[in-house]
Amino acid sequence: MALGLVAAGSLSAQTALVKDAEKAFKSADSYPAFSEAVTVITPAFTNPETAKDSKTYAIPAENAFRIFDNMYARQTLGQAVDGVEMGQLLNDGFKYTFMTLDVDTIVDAKGKTKTPNSKKVAEKLAGHMGDYINAFNAFWEKQQWEPAYEAATAYVSIPGNPRLGKAAPAVPADSVIGQMQYYRALAAWQAQKLDKAAEVFDQLLAAGYPDQQAYDYAYSVAYSLQDEARKLAYSQAALEKFGTANPAFLQRIVNCYIDQKNFAEAETMLNAAIAAEPTNGAYYLSLGVLQENQEKPEESLATYKKAVEMAPDNAYANYYYGRAILQKYDRLDQAAGSMSQAEYNKYAFETLRPMLKDAAGYLEKAYALDNDLTDPLRYLKNIYYVLDDGENLKRVENLLL
Repeated sequence: MALGLVAAGSLSAQTALVKDAEKAFKSADSYPAFSEAVTVITPAFTNPETAKDSKTYAIPAENAFRIFDNMYARQTLGQAVDGVEMGQLLNDGFKYTFMTLDVDTIVDAKGKTKTPNSKKVAEKLAGHMGDYINAFNAFWEKQQWEPAYEAATAYVSIPGNPRLGKAAPAVPADSVIGQMQYYRALAAWQAQKLDKAAEVFDQLLAAGYPDQQAYDYAYSVAYSLQDEARKLAYSQAALEKFGTANPAFLQRIVNCYIDQKNFAEAETMLNAAIAAEPTNGAYYLSLGVLQENQEKPEESLATYKKAVEMAPDNAYANYYYGRAILQKYDRLDQAAGSMSQAEYNKYAFETLRPMLKDAAGYLEKAYALDNDLTDPLRYLKNIYYVLDDGENLKRVENLLL
């Protein structure tokens, strides 16, 4: 009998705990007070008696939205409120709503299924869908990336969600959802939730998101993850969407193939692209990089020259061609090691120095076209040193500061 009384007392204690927590929630009027009430009810989340009772989670869900509504009302009256705290309430409301839905199924003695708390919490969540945009903005402004990601996740998860039943709002326009997905991915990235960021970028790019920068950011995430498959997939999606407007997209594909030592596949792709668009300089630029990685210096030099001819105002084409000329200079200079000093001086004056000046012209143009491209300056510094051109050497050194 004693064992039975102990068990009964324990169960009653858990029930009393939930009731005490419910009182604490009802008197809460701020996020800190809400958090204290959550602390009170938290043991009920794991107790066998209360963990499967949907009311355990419906209480914090409903009160999160209640406190938010009260704060929102004060805000509309011109009173100062904390936007971040309001966002935290919304995020918790989202979390506890779905925890409620997870366990809110009761089968009575007649075999009939009931969901006593689902309708109420679903309607509360659905009614606050638009507020998650403001919550996201509040977190973003404060650079609180993880809760910003959670708020964006809530916003895109609510519309059309079958778990919300008839309460689920209609799905907004693709452009609206796409924009929030984009910011959701960025927030996950900044929060170092790289796997989550990649998952969102997967969805975003598969839907053909129109912002070119999104594809750059997606590639950066894949690069950080060292996810070769995603690096290639994102680059291919970008090339398909935007063509060669940004040569980096095609170059990344080639780089992926190079990393995989899949030179034949890359060459086949580039030759097909050149056949389709023979005047597209970006294709020649990528083919030159491929040939360079295959240790075909003369072929890559000729291909880079073709890239410059097709795209004279492409900074990368000028840079790679100028660099390739320098590499040929080095090869010829080393091969001249057996010459006498007199022979070498004549050879340097007639052949090598003109190559340096030629390379300098392309490298100067590359930097002029794109001041963010600083590698040309490093080569120019060496060129002007060898040419004993003090004026240009000083200018380039200042640019490198």
